[in-house]
Amino acid sequence: MSRIIEFTLQSKGGVGKSLHTYCRALSVPEEHSLFVDVDSSTQTSTRQLKFLGPERLETISLLDARDVLVRDKFLGYMESLSESNFERIYMDFGAPESEQIPALIQRDIPFKEFCDELGFTVAFNIIIGGGGAYKASVDYLQKLVSVVDSKFETIVWENITSFNQFPALSKELAGNCKRMGLRYRRFGDFEPSTLLGGQVLDGIRKGFALSDYTPGARIRLKKELNEHFGNE
Repeated sequence: MSRIIEFTLQSKGGVGKSLHTYCRALSVPEEHSLFVDVDSSTQTSTRQLKFLGPERLETISLLDARDVLVRDKFLGYMESLSESNFERIYMDFGAPESEQIPALIQRDIPFKEFCDELGFTVAFNIIIGGGGAYKASVDYLQKLVSVVDSKFETIVWENITSFNQFPALSKELAGNCKRMGLRYRRFGDFEPSTLLGGQVLDGIRKGFALSDYTPGARIRLKKELNEHFGNE
């Protein structure tokens, strides 16, 4: 059975990887989708996605007994997924784990051949933060693109709220993605200082299902899902 796996990546912490994964989890309620928290340090998605239940949520660690990241553990986990019943798998990587992915692709194994052998179609979602996180986010994007070399689809996601005070950077990012032939998308239009934005972000931290929100916050969140994740 062919399976689709999406990696959500960024070596710069705090840019919205887990927020992106949360929104995706609300937008794909199918029972045949699995979400995996690959963040050994914070396990944010494990907390935020608890509404999925243990059947659709897994947490894995790539650390050995000495707390050293072992990339081979990830390859072994992917092999185990090839025997599962899930058709779509979404993985939220922590910053240290994200940092290891380019090396895994470039040095460890012919990754495209490995994925093809397992029957996986893999896509990379790269989250970009604005302001002080912008340069580091883009540097990671460029590193990953250079090793992926068009073998996999790469989607660039701008975290809208983090760019609100930096419209020139948003325009620059969109232009660079067009120049590089990368798919460019936006998400996360939740302003913490507003009532509904604050309620949504609080619900995300608590791991709310859509039905757990008050009517206003629920409608605001559904607007985000329809506008930015509706065609997934």
